[in-house]
Formats: sequence, C-alpha cells, structure tokens
Amino acid sequence: MSLPTARPARGLTVALAVRQDIHRYGLEGMLHSLEEIASIFSHPAIADAVEAAPGTLPDLLLTSTAELDETTDPSVARYLRDHGVRLVVLIGPDERMTSAWASQVHGFVDRSALHLSLLRDAVVDVSAGRFHVSASLARRLLVPADPGPAVALTAREVQVLELVAGGLSNKQAARSLGISENGVKRLMGNILAKLNSPNRTLAVVRALEIGLLAKPAAVGPAHV
Repeated sequence: MSLPTARPARGLTVALAVRQDIHRYGLEGMLHSLEEIASIFSHPAIADAVEAAPGTLPDLLLTSTAELDETTDPSVARYLRDHGVRLVVLIGPDERMTSAWASQVHGFVDRSALHLSLLRDAVVDVSAGRFHVSASLARRLLVPADPGPAVALTAREVQVLELVAGGLSNKQAARSLGISENGVKRLMGNILAKLNSPNRTLAVVRALEIGLLAKPAAVGPAHV
C-alpha cells in the first residue's frame, strides 16, 4: 500500500483498488494529475481499502470489473454505500458484473477509451452526486458495435508501444524518445490499463490484433 499523497488545496480522498500492480501504477499517475483530488490511497483489493482506514473511509473508490468477481463479498459494496463512499468502476468491452455489485455503483468508466479527461468527468460527476456513464460506453450499449478498434492510445503511447514491440527496454525507449525512464513507465502503465493487459508482451499482442500497431518486420523479446 502506498501512503496518501497530500495536496495543498482541499479536495477529494480517493482509494484505488486494482489487483495488477502495473495497472494500479498507471491509474495512480492519472489520478495524481487531477486537481479535484487531495489524497490517494492505493490497494490491491477492495477489502484492503475498507480495512486499511477504519473510520476514515475515502470519498470515492475506483476499481475495475476484474476486482468484482464471485470472490468479492457484495456486502462490502453495501457497506461502502451506507458510509457515503461513492463507487466508480472501470469496465471494458464484453465485461460484466453481478447485479449485487452493479446496483451499488455510482459511475462506469469505459476502460477501452480511458484517458485523463474521461476519468476527470467521472470523478466530477460522481463526487457531485450524479450517476456517470462514459459517453463512449453509452454509445457502445445503444449503437451497434463499430468494427474498428475501441481502444484509443495517444500518439506518445503509440510511440512507446512501437519501441516495446521492437524489444526495447524502458531505458532504451526513454533514450530514443528523449524523455525520462519514469515517463516511459507512466506511459506503459496507461497502455496496460487501456489494453487490459497484465504485461508488455500481451499489450503488444493485443495492439497488433486490433490494428493499433503495424506488425514489425522483426519483433524482439519485450522486457516484461
């Protein structure tokens, strides 16, 4: 668990509950960029977020459908709601959750189109008491699916992924792009979260499958 990061201005306290370390790291980076948030607690599971700070629960809990399987007690969701904690869930294409959990959610964010403004919209809406559904997610539910790729990467994220597909390490990619190694790590965290992939290799495979990357002439081993 990481310690909360305080900010000078008063704002929201957010708990992040995501199992995969690299996904959690990428989401932390996005949350740290939002001025509406005063402090962030990071946990690998929802139960940890509840048990870690009795009596000082966060204003908002951000998690994903991967954490809301049959092993996660739905009574935890009711407990959070009864204590005024608003629940926001990242949901990807074709992902589902149990009705017990879905009935407690205050907002859904489209993970396949995740970017900073999308996350900010969800935080602002939910903290103001409005139910939030990402526009891209609403369109996917109401309109026949577009055969094109649903995931949207920034130009810089595509550059990083192309270098990773060529077998470069974080340090090598940073040198090639003229940015810091930590900058590459943050971008990779965003990429893994958007592609719902546990490591760099699978992220490259999925990006190739959905047409986000052209197949390299020779792909070296990605450094996981």
